[in-house]
Amino acid sequence: MKNLPLSLALAASVGAFTLSRPADWSPGLRRAYVLGSGAAAGAVVVLALRKGRRKGRELAAAGTVDLVTPFTAGAGGDSATVPSYVAAPTAGSRTRMPEIALTGMAALMGATVSGITALTLVLDEAVETWLVRRGVARPRRVMAMAAALYSLVIDRVMDSQDAKDSKPSQ
Repeated sequence: MKNLPLSLALAASVGAFTLSRPADWSPGLRRAYVLGSGAAAGAVVVLALRKGRRKGRELAAAGTVDLVTPFTAGAGGDSATVPSYVAAPTAGSRTRMPEIALTGMAALMGATVSGITALTLVLDEAVETWLVRRGVARPRRVMAMAAALYSLVIDRVMDSQDAKDSKPSQ
């Protein structure tokens, strides 16, 4: 826990969010929770891919990196030739394929996140039911404490992993 106040604040917010019972939410709020998380994930994917594509084009234009040109040995084996399929596009030859692929990736990520979020609502109810059957008087409080503790443990594990990764190899 490199930043103890931040770790504790995050654990507290996770616990506080867990105290809220999704089964008590209105159907519209549950729908917005599921679809909103998917839409947000899709938007993040679009922004990240566009930024990466723009950065790659800038690096390639500056000549600092060549991201697309595969080199093959020429007939003599000592000179490099570029295959014909790598030819630079002309001004009018732009296709919509990158935008279609970008939209597809965003939709796939959004649907995946929405599906996982919907599954968590089902699992939340199942855990609460399981705790009630075991005689726990206040299952949401137990779930909140478990979520906060899990947040702190994961934070600690990630910090130890970061420390392990940052040590130089000998």
